[in-house]
Amino acid sequence: KKIVIVYVTPNPKIRGLECSHRWPNPLFKIGRGQKLKQGDTCSVFPEDRSQHLGEELQGYWDQEVLRAKSYKREPSLMKAIVQCYWKSCLVLGTFTFLEVKIFPCRALLSSLCRSVPRWV
Repeated sequence: KKIVIVYVTPNPKIRGLECSHRWPNPLFKIGRGQKLKQGDTCSVFPEDRSQHLGEELQGYWDQEVLRAKSYKREPSLMKAIVQCYWKSCLVLGTFTFLEVKIFPCRALLSSLCRSVPRWV
């Protein structure tokens, strides 16, 4: 029996670097010189593992199949996906909207408000 030990790099969020956009830089440096190996990448949080996400979607799919049988229609995978992930998409979409639309306008408004006393 062969035993394989793989060192997994801890996720940057664990070390408190989630606000920094520089955490992939060492990974880019390694990838530039050689092919990446499994030990070069970061570990995944348990809530982000595909098994957990697949089981969650499976539960929504089972509900959709039962609902489709009761209404005598075909089950819709799209409905199951939307029911499963609509909350996280709404939150991420809201933050993206704020970052793209509101925050740049805030900087413009603050620069205009500083110049109001000059107009009076």
